[in-house]
Amino acid sequence: VAVAAASAEAGLAEPEDAAVEGSCPAGGCTAAAGAATAFASKDVAWRPKTLSVVLPCAGEGEFALKTARAVAESVPGGGGGETLSEIIIVDDGSSPPVASIFPAELQKRYGVRIVRHDKPKGLIQAKAAGASHTTGDVIVFFDCHVGPQPGWHSAFLKAIAPNYRRIVVPAITNLDIDTWTQQNDQVSVNKCYLTWDADFKWFRSKDDFMPVLSGGLLGISRQWWQETGGYDSQMENWGGENIDQSLRTWLCGGEILSVPQAEVAHMWRKPDDPRTQSNYHIDVLKTLQNRARAAKGWFGNFTFKLDDYPDMQYIRWHKLDTSEFDAVRERLGCRPFAWFLWRFRTIYENAGLVPENTFNIRHIKSGKCLTYLGPPGTHPQGQDKITLTSCGADPSKPSMGRSHRDAQRWHRANQGDRGECCSGYRVWNTDQCLSIAGAVQTHICEVSGRMDQLLRLTTADEAAKGIAPGQLRHPSGMCLVIKNKAIVAERCKEASSPKVRPVWEITDEKVPREFELYQQAKLENPSLFVE
Repeated sequence: VAVAAASAEAGLAEPEDAAVEGSCPAGGCTAAAGAATAFASKDVAWRPKTLSVVLPCAGEGEFALKTARAVAESVPGGGGGETLSEIIIVDDGSSPPVASIFPAELQKRYGVRIVRHDKPKGLIQAKAAGASHTTGDVIVFFDCHVGPQPGWHSAFLKAIAPNYRRIVVPAITNLDIDTWTQQNDQVSVNKCYLTWDADFKWFRSKDDFMPVLSGGLLGISRQWWQETGGYDSQMENWGGENIDQSLRTWLCGGEILSVPQAEVAHMWRKPDDPRTQSNYHIDVLKTLQNRARAAKGWFGNFTFKLDDYPDMQYIRWHKLDTSEFDAVRERLGCRPFAWFLWRFRTIYENAGLVPENTFNIRHIKSGKCLTYLGPPGTHPQGQDKITLTSCGADPSKPSMGRSHRDAQRWHRANQGDRGECCSGYRVWNTDQCLSIAGAVQTHICEVSGRMDQLLRLTTADEAAKGIAPGQLRHPSGMCLVIKNKAIVAERCKEASSPKVRPVWEITDEKVPREFELYQQAKLENPSLFVE
């Protein structure tokens, strides 16, 4: 990977142009109490020279050895060299222990140190334990089943140099576990956005910066890790720490940058390949609790949104002690959550995640409303059915132990072809959008806009163009209609057709509370919402 290319793509200056002397920001690497001053002065450039890689491993077997070897061989000088200070393997209760399949001679050759937990403590605490043993300027977290590609380290150091409060995220590609090489036919991913149920979704954008990182692969300066307090000490097991880390970074003066020139091949779980299956237990309730902690800790006056999700109510998020977040917020002088929504307004405004209004979509002839048959929040299968039911009736049904009380409420969503709002329809408080991919149903929303989700309600003033009003129309000329009591897509009726009447209409429009609070925040503190 060419460092110059990395700099050009990310819009970064050469470290020599802006960096202070030494490997730490001005003021040193231990003055966490001075973070608020650094925030205000923006004196954040530095010259990182070394990295430490942390590999949390639980039941990974030979994958731990292959990953450590791939990391060491991808950096000139290897582990323990001038650039790669060490590789810390955190053996989180593996049986057999990692040390038993990783000979001492190889540990020395690859610059590996093994930290052993006799009993599993979970991914989050394993990563935190590994970080506490690092000595490098930059702490790199990788999963224990990856193959970093040549040049990733120089791209990381280059990208993080202008700002020690910047977290860098590589392009995540696909790993062939038979050859431990990158499969070049896979499109890379690394950007995520935050949903109201404190979950995250992958998305694509032209912005170099991302709202949320997926959590497994990243680089963070040891200075910023210490200043922000690392991971919330009360999070356990797996999941949710990425939400917390992303919000505490953005709200407290940091940023998260995609570094596409740094490629890391990653083993994805495949149902048909038992070698890729996890060998550790994921406690779903702990994951929900972790996500709720992140939301309660950072959502501020938007935390009421958690009550829209039965899962969050079940774990009693109101009773969680999040005073640890308050201490970080006070120490670093963090911004309110509304600023995060504004910073990523291309998603929360232009893709409709903070909708101006919600509404029913009423079928005029039957008088019934378009109704979603899935759960609120993140859909476990990624898609579901829709139907017509009486408007205003309680249409919710049990699904995976949950039900959706707002199954008839929709809002405009997804960016249009010029990045504006909006090009489709999303079920409120879900990750589902109306789609005509095959059957007419819902699929996970693609916030950047996707062809199967491009739908709009035609208006009366389009008659001059030959387009009949009141149709849910796709650019292909297909429209949603009721046929034999099913919702299907067929060729749209033209305005000149005899007896053409509107099929659908918008009714019962309401302004959601999150939109009102967002607008209020921008009015009350306009100086905060500026470029």
